[in-house]
Amino acid sequence: MMTMQESPEMAAATDSLAQEAITLAAKLLSQSLESETAEEKKDAVKLAAMMEDPAGKELTFHLTDRILRAPEPKRAAQLFRALLQSYGAPRYLSGPDRLLMKLGAEVSRFLPTVVMPAITERLRRESRKVILPAEEKELTLHIERRKAEQAQVNLNLLGEAVLSEEEANKRLEQNLSALLEKTTNYLSVKLSALFSQINLTAYEDTRRELSARLRLLYQAAQTQQPPAFVNLDMEEYRDLHLTLDVFQEVLAEPEFFKLRAGIVLQAYLPDAFPLQQELTEWAKKRVDEGGAPIKVRLVKGANLAMEKVDAELHHWELAPYDNKADVDANYKRMLHYACKPENARAVNLGVASHNLFDLSYAMVLRKKNGVENAVEIEMLEGMAAPQCPSGSRGSRQDSLLLPRGQRCRLRGRHCLPDPASGREHHRRKLPP
Repeated sequence: MMTMQESPEMAAATDSLAQEAITLAAKLLSQSLESETAEEKKDAVKLAAMMEDPAGKELTFHLTDRILRAPEPKRAAQLFRALLQSYGAPRYLSGPDRLLMKLGAEVSRFLPTVVMPAITERLRRESRKVILPAEEKELTLHIERRKAEQAQVNLNLLGEAVLSEEEANKRLEQNLSALLEKTTNYLSVKLSALFSQINLTAYEDTRRELSARLRLLYQAAQTQQPPAFVNLDMEEYRDLHLTLDVFQEVLAEPEFFKLRAGIVLQAYLPDAFPLQQELTEWAKKRVDEGGAPIKVRLVKGANLAMEKVDAELHHWELAPYDNKADVDANYKRMLHYACKPENARAVNLGVASHNLFDLSYAMVLRKKNGVENAVEIEMLEGMAAPQCPSGSRGSRQDSLLLPRGQRCRLRGRHCLPDPASGREHHRRKLPP
């Protein structure tokens, strides 16, 4: 277990912050419930039922992940029948829906070109709140709508794991196009999507190649005025130190000394806090010498299942913490460190979570430390929609992460305002 020593004074101050955060979380929850629509209530009930239906949840995951990507109806129909046979019709669905699913599976044997388009359309309709159309016209309209709501749009290209240099070059070109054509002025990308041959035993060669590709993205970002923002996402623990090294190396070059860019740190990794400290000291020196600040998006981490599998297969020690209490404690520790005024001036912060208590704690802490303009609150768009109103919290614009799918689908991240700002809480409704 991780231990964090506190003086009695620090403990009392922390307790006070916690109580303020609890009060604010209750207020935000109350406001969201008051403005919740009938459709949102229905969605919440269905989602809660799905979470209590493990087999149904697993089937839903595979339907959205595999059926929508099947190359042709006959193959999609075979997958659909195999999945339904393995998991059964979800218990969280209504009786008529379960019956239709079973009937569709049987009819798909004979009429896949009729049944599967109907099923995929239903899947897209059901998931439209978290998977948005990304065709150029619809994407542009969505981005402009969010900008009008004072939300900065953060585009993230989705797709399968990159296995070849042909795929990596295609993904790089897609990201470069988004910047050069000014589709977005805020882009998120992970290094493993830009280079298929990451090899830690050839560390310097890998670092050199990744630096060259990141350099292209930063150069494309600087074609916009003001320059677009490029954020490096994290995924596997394997890539943590490599991503940080590449990030710092390229940003230290004179060409990018004035460029503001970002990176993600995952609090479920014990390495994250000492690396945050090292990165902050580097950023302070950069700012003191006249360079631009950087930004860190603080997340708890979403790759635990794969890290467990990796550790088991290779007989390694598990990289992340093995319990939620330590993850939460590290998250708060990193949050406190980032919200110190002397640190926030060089390292701006994006607090990414769907836990209202975590978000409220961050909002209370940033206000107490006077760093509202350096700390943003981020949530996934389309999830817990009633708790995700738009609006400004301060002088810095909110950010909105929209991962763009290869099959023209998006998900999104947006920000939660501080109700103390006095601004109206607009409803965030995704386009039909």
